[in-house]
Parts: sequence; structure tokens; C-alpha cells
Amino acid sequence: MNDIYQRLKIAGAAQDCADIIATLAAIEKGTLKNDLRLLNFYREVPVSYGAEVLNVEKDYAELQVHQVQAVVISQDKLTVLKSSHFPKDVVAAVTYVNVEKSRVVLSKFSYGVVRADRRMSVRVEMGGAVKVTFAGQEEKVDGTLHDMSLTGMSIKVPHDPMFPVSEKGELTIALPGGTIKVPASLLKVIYNDDGCRLVFEIEPSRPAEVSISQYIFQRQVEIIKELKEHPAIGG
Repeated sequence: MNDIYQRLKIAGAAQDCADIIATLAAIEKGTLKNDLRLLNFYREVPVSYGAEVLNVEKDYAELQVHQVQAVVISQDKLTVLKSSHFPKDVVAAVTYVNVEKSRVVLSKFSYGVVRADRRMSVRVEMGGAVKVTFAGQEEKVDGTLHDMSLTGMSIKVPHDPMFPVSEKGELTIALPGGTIKVPASLLKVIYNDDGCRLVFEIEPSRPAEVSISQYIFQRQVEIIKELKEHPAIGG
């Protein structure tokens, strides 16, 4: 699991899985209307298309999906199933993906919560190296923008600057349309192999909010174009 999806239990893991399988079998047979949609995230942008249930067995289900969805599923190794017939969203592991034929085999079904659905604003992952500086109360650190929304952003830095959590200061972001400054408060530090990420809550002014919104929209367009031009997708 990751920070986008969280599994949960309703009647217990085994019973929940059996109930989900039974619902998918009913959709396959046509006794329940097929309103099934899958949800994944590609660079933080939601990817959601309808799907058809082809075959259901005791522990798995085979689905016909949109080819764009198949590409993202092949990277995520999991997907979320949404349907009015489920009491909650369903999280499933991916056993097999054939992008060319747009088919996937899913298993390990459980109910879950899509944390990204609860976000207050749209977030996107950055592409190029947008430079950012955070000036705290006494120190400052330079980094590059990792992801961004209207309410928060994270920056990649080569080492932990050792700011205390909740440190308040100002972020200076060199967006392509012009540099903006926003008040920020450090929420957490995420460590990785090439340094760490500093996650901030931000309070942009109205002009800064407009600049951020425009850049987020531009990045969404770029990300969707990148996905649709993926080498695995046929013309």
C-alpha cells in the first residue's frame, strides 16, 4: 500500500474478499448492472475509465480495461474498483497485465479508502527542475519542486536541513510564468535514497493562487499527453 490508498475491513478479510468476488461475478453474469470504473494515479493525476468483467474465479477476476488504464496499472501493480454495488471502494492487487490486449487479472480484493479523494485540492507531480527556496526563522534551504497543490507542496533537497516540524517561513518558487512567494509551514520530512523531501502547508495570496492554478493545469495537460503517448499504447 502507499499513501494514496488504505485497506480496511468490514466483515473480515476473507469475507470481504468473497463478497467482492460475488459482486464481480454478478456483474459478469448481468444480474447486476455494470457501472464498474477503475481508478489509478499517474504522477498524482487521476486516471479513471470503465471496465468489463470477463471472467471470475474463486480468488481472481479478469477484466477488459482501457489501454491507458492498463499502462498505469502495470506500473502501480494495484488498482481501485468503484461501483455502486460495493459498500466501499475496492482495492485489488494486479496479478497480470497485458497492455496490448488491455486485459488485467486482479486478486487480493479488499475494501479501502482512497485518501486522494479526500484532498482539498488537486495535486500534480512536477516534471522539470523548478527551483524552490525555503527561508525559515534562521536558516534557508534550496531544493526543487516535487509536487504541488493550492494548499501544499513538497520539495526535494539533498540533505535534511534539520528544521523543526511546524517551522514557519516563506517558500520562493521559480515557476515558468514568474517567481512567487508563499507563506509556508513544515508538516513532515520524508527520507529517500537521494536526500529527502520537505512537505509544506502553504497559504498563497490570491495572485499566487492564480499562478499555482495555471501551472497545475499546465502540468495536468502535459502529464495526460505523456501518458497517452506511452510507447506501450498503440496508435
